[in-house]
Amino acid sequence: MNTTDNPALTPEAENRAELPESLLLAQLERGLGELQFVPALERPFRRYLRSRLINHLRLACVAGLVLIAATQLLSTWVLAPPAGALQWQAVLLCGVLAPVLVHAIWVLNRPSGLRWLDAVAMAAVGALVLVGLALPAIYQQHGAVFPFPFTELAVVVIPILAARRFPVALGCVLLVLFALALRDLLLQRFGVGTMLQLFNLTMFASVALAGGFVQEWVLRRHFLSEGLYLLRSVRDPLTQLLNRRGFDAEARRIWATARREQQSVGVAMIDIDHFKQLNDAWGHAAGDRMLSRLAEVLRSQAARRPMDLVGRLGGEEFAVLWYDLPADTVAAQAERVRQAVEALALDHPQHAAVTISVGCTQLIPRGDLTVSDALAVADSALYRAKSGGRDRVEYAAPPRAFSAGGSGCQPAAASD
Repeated sequence: MNTTDNPALTPEAENRAELPESLLLAQLERGLGELQFVPALERPFRRYLRSRLINHLRLACVAGLVLIAATQLLSTWVLAPPAGALQWQAVLLCGVLAPVLVHAIWVLNRPSGLRWLDAVAMAAVGALVLVGLALPAIYQQHGAVFPFPFTELAVVVIPILAARRFPVALGCVLLVLFALALRDLLLQRFGVGTMLQLFNLTMFASVALAGGFVQEWVLRRHFLSEGLYLLRSVRDPLTQLLNRRGFDAEARRIWATARREQQSVGVAMIDIDHFKQLNDAWGHAAGDRMLSRLAEVLRSQAARRPMDLVGRLGGEEFAVLWYDLPADTVAAQAERVRQAVEALALDHPQHAAVTISVGCTQLIPRGDLTVSDALAVADSALYRAKSGGRDRVEYAAPPRAFSAGGSGCQPAAASD
């Protein structure tokens, strides 16, 4: 048997592939108008959102640094504001906002960047709001008008930098409007100009918030749709076990862990005996029921621990991977599974009952040995079990080394 070398899923995609299909479908049917999932979906959605928006925040911080440089050059060489106002502008832009943005970029480029995403975003927004509210008042104290719309820019970028969720963005925008009104009240210049600025900011904020609402709606819809796709791409729809792609990806991850920790791995290949005869006699519906019953047995008897792995590789062929098995116990594990199927006493049209054949091996990953090689060894043992009369477990000792060209094992047994 040759496993397909499918690329492994990212950790975030693996997490979504574990979400129940019924939960995703129920949320799609319920709708997204409230922009709120049930708790079991809301938590993974927040992680998904952070993973998507970290690059947006990096780009926004870089764009902010470019804007600061352009503002300072334009003010110094073209606009020539009062010296005192220009000095305060340099302090706030280059001494406050720019360091916050530089530090944000540094944090976001670290491996732990996702963990600090919320704090970084709020710090960047807070610094921008501070500059946008303080500089117009400072310029006015020096008898000039601050020519750059930093406050308007703040309410526009809030849904990008601070929100990630619409209610948060709305709260931040309302807080900015309140701070602007409070500033003018404290400076005793609340009047028509302030009301006009509040009106203009409200218009800017309304457009930005509407865009933020639509963006979050689309992201939530995409999260559910992509989650269903990922789930169906790694899960067998009939048995709900991992399919070949999902098993291969997860098996490589466990294999790498076993290699690093020098732990023993047991591998088994399982085939339902005389399955074609059952299908031919009773139809595919009966065959599907048989596959589902076997999947239930494998889940209960073979996958008892968190790092035990079970998958349906195709047809009536299944695979099991046991992590950190005691020495020389894989055959006993496989025999327990065989006996559990035998105990079901499932009817077969031409034999006493439905049985399985199992081929297995056990080894500690070393050298250039891969999980595909180990599965091939177990598959050769399965071939011997089928050829030797079926309804039995065969163990194959792992080879000492594999050549780069392959394992040299016997081909897989016929499905019947």
